[in-house]
Amino acid sequence: MTNLDGLVSAPQAAELLGISVKTLYRNSYVYDDFPRPVKVGRTVLYDPTALHAWRHEHPPRRSTK
Repeated sequence: MTNLDGLVSAPQAAELLGISVKTLYRNSYVYDDFPRPVKVGRTVLYDPTALHAWRHEHPPRRSTK
């Protein structure tokens, strides 16, 4: 059984990364190295440490507008 302590929901993960939930899910399909969630029923949970590490490797894009 997986330890769920410290994991965050998709909305919390999106907020942590400063993106929308839609972008969070899109990132999981686009980036092969995006942290994979733990699924509990229909709920997806993310490891915030893995999300921080991924963000460090993939800084947010800056708008050129």
